[in-house]
Amino acid sequence: MLTVVSVLALVLAYIALVAAYLALRTLARLRRAAAILARPDGNESIVEAAERHIAMTASVAGEIESLRAELAETRAALDVELAQTRDATSKDLAAEKSTTSRQLSYISKRIDADAARSLRNVALIRYDAFDDMAGRMSFSLALLDDQGDGVTLTSIAARGDTRIYAKGISRGAGQSDLTPEEIQAVGAALRSTSAKVERDTRRRAS
Repeated sequence: MLTVVSVLALVLAYIALVAAYLALRTLARLRRAAAILARPDGNESIVEAAERHIAMTASVAGEIESLRAELAETRAALDVELAQTRDATSKDLAAEKSTTSRQLSYISKRIDADAARSLRNVALIRYDAFDDMAGRMSFSLALLDDQGDGVTLTSIAARGDTRIYAKGISRGAGQSDLTPEEIQAVGAALRSTSAKVERDTRRRAS
């Protein structure tokens, strides 16, 4: 019995020695690691420097995030201001375009009205008024506006003299009796009037 107890005591003592040896080795490794991390001149250790750099990195990261937030706010404000400026510019351009369009429409109507009252429909009929006069030296000239109002000028050329007659035209009809040549000239001028009115109507419609 005593022999067994002695053997167990020896085994336990051996295990305790091995454990103590391993603990001493671990302690020596820790001391060597601490000696490596701590500088011998008493300045900042590697661990402290690492912690300081981590703190600095975190501070810089915070500043970067703050700058990013400020940049995002500035960009959003610029986008809003740009959109407002664009809307204001679009409204100004639209108003200016509308005003210009109205002015152009008014001017166009005035020009059309003035043109319609001008004697722009012209027709000339040349003929021989007398058998002894050749070369169609006589003529009837019709000058009408778009309403068919205007005048006819007739020149009768003879061997000894030339006579000129003027007759008023209202709505395509003579205010006094017209000669066949004057009637022909008025008819040609009225056809020209109808063609111009049709072209103006198509232009305004387009």
